[in-house]
This record gives sequence, C-alpha cells and structure tokens, in this order.
Amino acid sequence: MSTLSSHDFDSAVLSPSAPARHYSRSIKFVDEIAEHEPHQASTTVDIYSDDNNEWYCQVCRGGQKTQAMGPYTKRQAERVQDARRTRIATKGTAWLIFEKTEEGESDESG
Repeated sequence: MSTLSSHDFDSAVLSPSAPARHYSRSIKFVDEIAEHEPHQASTTVDIYSDDNNEWYCQVCRGGQKTQAMGPYTKRQAERVQDARRTRIATKGTAWLIFEKTEEGESDESG
C-alpha cells in the first residue's frame, strides 16, 4: 500500500490567481505580400491562457487584435497558431478583421 505525504498534495494545488500565460510568434511575410502590409507595426499570432486549461489564439498588429479563437487545449492552440502564421505569411492580413484596443486608438495619428 503506497502512501502520499501531505507535501505532495500541497505542491499539486495551483494558485487561483495565477497570471495569464502568453506565447507570441512573429510573422515573416513572403516578399510580395510584405509590400502590401502596414509597415508601422509588427504582426504576431499569440496564444494565451488564464488558467492553463483553456487556451485562445489571437492575431495582434500594433494596437489592434482579432477576436480570440478558442477555447483549445494548449496543443490545439499551438497548431492553430502555426496554421494562422503560415496563412498570414503567404496571404497577408486583408482577410482578418481587427478591433482597436485602448492603446491602439492613439496609433492612428494621421
């Protein structure tokens, strides 16, 4: 009969107020697509989770973001992230709908 010490149970309990985890991957555009993309801000595909159980995928460009896709498992979110990066690199971002964020409203000054 195996026994577990109380220390094992204590280390398995996660903090309910853990900070969100983000993983961003920059996009390197194909040359002919890069000519048509906005040059002021880099474009990334981010995956993030608040609780390490449900993961979301979102494209970010400067102060703009797409609506988050998900929830996914972390592995699924990583696959979606890679697929979106590949498509954006070859097709551009014209097919995406970006929403302005609070910090992005000041980016369009002229």
